[in-house]
Amino acid sequence: MRYLSNQWILLCLGGLFVCFTGMKWNVPIFSWILFIPFLRYVRLGHSFKILLPSLILFHTISTLRIVSEPFHVWIAIFSGIQAGLLFSFILWIWNIIRIRYSKIVSPILFFSLLCCSFEWIGGYFSDLGVWGMLANSQIGNLILMQSASLFGATGISFIIYIINVSLEQVLSEIFGEEILKKESYLYLFFSFTLLVVLYFYGTFRLSRPIPGEQIKVATITTKFPISAIFKDTKINSQNTEVTLEKTKLAAKEGAKVIVWNEGAVLIAKEKETYFLDLISSMAKEYDIEIIAAYIIQLKEKEFFFDNKLVWIASNGTIRQTYFKQFLVPGEPVSKQKSEIKALETQYGKMSAAICYDFDSLWVTGIHSKEGAGITFIPASDWSGINPFHTEMAVLRGIENGSSIVRSARDGLSGIYDAYGRAKGTLDSFESNDGVLVSSVPITKLDTLYTQFGNWFIGFVFLYLSISMVRIFYFVIKNSIKKEK
Repeated sequence: MRYLSNQWILLCLGGLFVCFTGMKWNVPIFSWILFIPFLRYVRLGHSFKILLPSLILFHTISTLRIVSEPFHVWIAIFSGIQAGLLFSFILWIWNIIRIRYSKIVSPILFFSLLCCSFEWIGGYFSDLGVWGMLANSQIGNLILMQSASLFGATGISFIIYIINVSLEQVLSEIFGEEILKKESYLYLFFSFTLLVVLYFYGTFRLSRPIPGEQIKVATITTKFPISAIFKDTKINSQNTEVTLEKTKLAAKEGAKVIVWNEGAVLIAKEKETYFLDLISSMAKEYDIEIIAAYIIQLKEKEFFFDNKLVWIASNGTIRQTYFKQFLVPGEPVSKQKSEIKALETQYGKMSAAICYDFDSLWVTGIHSKEGAGITFIPASDWSGINPFHTEMAVLRGIENGSSIVRSARDGLSGIYDAYGRAKGTLDSFESNDGVLVSSVPITKLDTLYTQFGNWFIGFVFLYLSISMVRIFYFVIKNSIKKEK
């Protein structure tokens, strides 16, 4: 097994796994062995001076998979540097724990929970939100994704991390012709048993119907690029007219709530009142709720906008005016505070968020606490993140026990129930009319995650805190012994 001890072979294997885990061209099985080459690399004492730039390079290449207009290469480089530094630090900490403190702290559990802690911190506090979650690599596995209703996506990531590090521990002991430690195979047995139990849970959950009423909803997507409607007033007028006609078509097909894609139309500031009056009249005429997402040019001949939605009730009144809260780095959009809330409608509680907002655990947590049974998401993607970005939002719906209705320009629009099951999808890169109508449950499901919050993260930080206290106590105790 000397080949699996060679540092370059280990780095090449690890690089392959990193470059095709998550996002576009995701190979789901790679995530379950993603860290094994790097853990073994560190265990064998190979150089961190080579590991750090390698991880930065691999993560940069990985992020390049989603690069297409308007996402630029420099963001991939920035993301690669950030991820490379973080995982080098985690591997360095794990190696210290493994060598010096393995008798008082489990390196397997410590590594898994440390990774989870950084995932949650990123998902809750950072501008990158949930993009760094390893659970995203399993988005297509609807059975396993049901576990998010128990302990959130972070818990799914934990299963993947602990299987990685447990496998590496067992394989290293076998390859090194050492005695297979009881702790090693117990952790491996525990992690695979837990995985099987979660599969049973997911299978059982998906076999149960969602109770309560369903309503017809619709997504409206425009295929006119923002750059085109910005530069040409005729195209802008045509785009607005088409969007309104599609809204009428969805209403005739029975949709009760209709959501446009993010920035569906461009409106001049002085014409906004007239435009909203027009939408209000349409809502009353067709007895529909319209979530009109649009942009307002703020500076003459400059590509800079207000990015907002106005939720208009079926009686023509405005339920909510909401501005995008979290911006993609470099996005030419103003930032204005808006209240995040669920609205009580004649159909039940519903909420709305604009695109990237729903990548923040802080934002999605508010939607959950507010009790929204359906969340409507006007969005604007690009080919590099299609359909991945919509599928990420579906995972938030499973966590929160709510249906997701996401309307995306240059991406996948979809209507999903609280189990993450697609009730209808429409890809804007395919030939279609941009109108998607389907029935979806309005009932919010009470999940363990919504009832007790992200309780798993509480356990994570408790364990890490106790571990650090034990290590500190061990170090102080040894120092006193040496002095004596």
